Amino acid sequence: MKFTRLSFYYLSLWFLVALSDGLWRLWDFFILESRFDPILSQQTVLANIWMFMAVIFIALLVVDRSTLLGLDRLKVSRKIASTLPVNSFCDVEITIVHDTQERNSNLRSLNIEVFDHLPDSCDVKGLPAQVQLQKNTQATVKYQIKSLERGPLELDRVELWIPGLLGFINKRIEISCPSFSKVYPNFRSIHNYVLLATEQRTRQLGIRQRQKRGAGLDFHQLREYRMGDSLRQIDWRSTSRLRKIISKEYQQERDQNIIFLLDSGRRMRTKDGELSHFDQALNATLLVSHIALKQGDAVGLKVFGAAHRFIPPKKGPSTISAMLNQVYDLQPENKASDLIRAAEELNRSFKKRSLVVLVSNIRTEDKAELVSAVKMLKKHHLVLVTNLKEQALEDSVNSDILTIHDALKHAQTADYLQQRDKLHQSLTHSGVIAVDSLPTHLAINLANQYFDIKRSGRL
Repeated sequence: MKFTRLSFYYLSLWFLVALSDGLWRLWDFFILESRFDPILSQQTVLANIWMFMAVIFIALLVVDRSTLLGLDRLKVSRKIASTLPVNSFCDVEITIVHDTQERNSNLRSLNIEVFDHLPDSCDVKGLPAQVQLQKNTQATVKYQIKSLERGPLELDRVELWIPGLLGFINKRIEISCPSFSKVYPNFRSIHNYVLLATEQRTRQLGIRQRQKRGAGLDFHQLREYRMGDSLRQIDWRSTSRLRKIISKEYQQERDQNIIFLLDSGRRMRTKDGELSHFDQALNATLLVSHIALKQGDAVGLKVFGAAHRFIPPKKGPSTISAMLNQVYDLQPENKASDLIRAAEELNRSFKKRSLVVLVSNIRTEDKAELVSAVKMLKKHHLVLVTNLKEQALEDSVNSDILTIHDALKHAQTADYLQQRDKLHQSLTHSGVIAVDSLPTHLAINLANQYFDIKRSGRL
């Protein structure tokens, strides 16, 4: 229970009456030459009003409290999706009803303020909410929730604040309403890609679809000649037979393996905005996995560092679900990652030639370990190293130089980035594909590299 604003207004008025009576008696004290006895014993009009207001206030509280009886007949249910994408607002619906067994009760109409008990990792829109529950009906509250962390999400109690009929007191009610959801990596980016899946529209994602050319591509079908087809594509035998120009159409080689080697160590805990590098890497991995599966390739995932999980390369739409279920609750921990051990384990568990996409936050001091790990992987696979860099580095290089401190900071950052470039150049010279990417551009960069590799026939 708590007093409402109306109660505080009433008590303020009651206090003013008491203060006025006290000041009146103090005036009489000076008039009657400082004699307390007759002043304290006299019954003033203000004193009578003060006493009458106190009795009325107590009576109002008793009446208001009596109108809040029977609220145990209220029932609450919550509707929330069983799976939610991280860092994305999703709809939640709370329904408040009178108990179905008490439909004929005399419970009055209620103005209810609704709160939901949410974890600290969640943002919310639309709460607290005001709703009116009419007699013998139900009321619905809709709001949006955004979880900033992946993993299990448990919601338990719903809190209701209900004012009395006269509006002097509010009653607080907590009703148990357990709900359980799983917060997955943001799979909405996959849905957006499906909507933009044609070759013309994929450019809106920044993904380049280059012209098919050269060897290493599988024959798909014959079709009529189109503007832009090369002479090599023309099937002269079919052209002669049908008396119109016929071109050969090729498709990308299928049945290839893509394995994502994802770091979950301490470096991946770095945050640029609301999401960590690990979350950004997961989202990018899901998008490129979806693209590769649509191309007819098999996709696998190996997580190393703080946790060790492995999904062998598989085909079919169920692969994405398997990946989500394996990593939705995985969080990067404050432990160093062992690149060499991860490479050894992958070579032992899967030796068929594949495109291994290493996603990590690698610094120049890791060069020796990285080179050793890449040499192991190159024995069986084509290696793509994707190195994440902090947004702060780009901001520091592009910021204005106003003081000597800014100049030193700019020089140190530029030198560090130059060392990273040398590391990537050394990897490229050894036959490894190296990409330096901001986390926000990771999905697009990985998709472009995947298409380039497929069309070049290197795999």
